[in-house]
Amino acid sequence: MPKLFVCITVDDASSLRHSLLAVAREFSFAIEILEDGIVFDASGLERLIGGPERVIRRVQASLDAFGIKGSIALADTADAAMLLAHGRKNTATVNSAENFASLSLEGLDIERDTLNVLGDLGVRNIGELLAIPRDELSRRYGRDFDRVIKRIEQRGERLLTPNIRESRVSWNFDLDQAVEDFEQLVFILNHGLERLFARVAHYGKSSEHIDISLRLDGRKQRRYEIRASFPTLDRGFWLKLIGLRVSLEPPEAAILAVEVIAHFTKPRTDQRGLYAVSRPEPESLLLTAGKLKKLVGVRDVGVPVLLNERSARPFRLDADALPVGKERASAETSPRPVIAFQYFRPARRAEVRTQGRKLAYVSTREFAGRIVAHGGVWRAGSKWWAADSWETQEWDIEVENAGVYRLALANGEWFIVGEYD
Repeated sequence: MPKLFVCITVDDASSLRHSLLAVAREFSFAIEILEDGIVFDASGLERLIGGPERVIRRVQASLDAFGIKGSIALADTADAAMLLAHGRKNTATVNSAENFASLSLEGLDIERDTLNVLGDLGVRNIGELLAIPRDELSRRYGRDFDRVIKRIEQRGERLLTPNIRESRVSWNFDLDQAVEDFEQLVFILNHGLERLFARVAHYGKSSEHIDISLRLDGRKQRRYEIRASFPTLDRGFWLKLIGLRVSLEPPEAAILAVEVIAHFTKPRTDQRGLYAVSRPEPESLLLTAGKLKKLVGVRDVGVPVLLNERSARPFRLDADALPVGKERASAETSPRPVIAFQYFRPARRAEVRTQGRKLAYVSTREFAGRIVAHGGVWRAGSKWWAADSWETQEWDIEVENAGVYRLALANGEWFIVGEYD
């Protein structure tokens, strides 16, 4: 029996979700909720209602009864129905070779840079893309592009994901004997994550947020909230990340039971862009940051955040954040100049000569020269209410043939505290 799928998309799916479900349940029990609509398996309706045109008219009548305006598409595959519904707004469309070939490439899961390249080559719809030999597309854009080819060739490999009411799944385990060291639970935890992630993958989801709850001796509880900056179901990665997190704040009593909760999120895409700059794997970056926190302390690892104050160290470290890569600005946008400052640890002693109450000459072990320009004087602290906030005076100085530095006077002694780059 041939398959048949119907996709409905609307502008405000969140407020119409219950109505869309009511419409879909008139025709099918195999239903998947989308971000902007719904798709359901309509196979077998031809025997009850008639051909595809009669089926889509019946679905349209049901939508009208609920007062819903949207796009309806019927096709032999779920992917084709979704592409038609997204590509032909506010119409009721039955799949045909002409209708499908005229769809824009914007609805496909193709990176923007790849779309730009195809557009420059004059390929702007599915029909024009299908005219290119499949081997040529795979060779130029990689094996990951095969999933795009399968969608436009309507092979019907996509299965509907059942409607998911939960936003998380959990697993728990009660120990026969209390365990003193969390590392002794690695094998048990590995088995638990395997079962947990299998359920997450079954729903077509991933996770970037896991909660660990430990029941301890003496009726105590210890909870850990562990977040990654990207979704993944790599069990080895999560085991290492959990171990590092628990080692920073070890439980204060013996462990009697463990519970793991994985929160749902969308899976990470495989295609990273045809011309995207290669970067370290995010798993490696996050684990390295966790190891550094364990080595030097949580407060000494993180992303620098500038403070709006004048102080010896005008920034703090956000230990919960990780750097986010940004694509290079377009050629039309002129990048803003950035001045970097390097602190010397420890500060370098200096000898300073003045002339007419102005800074004239500075000498250190590394360099010496005439001060050709300077700015200041500034106080080292902007917190006037602190007792020691005004003890240090600072100047920004330009030394002839040497560079731009920050000069400080504290307790009658001169120091070079850093250099501008």
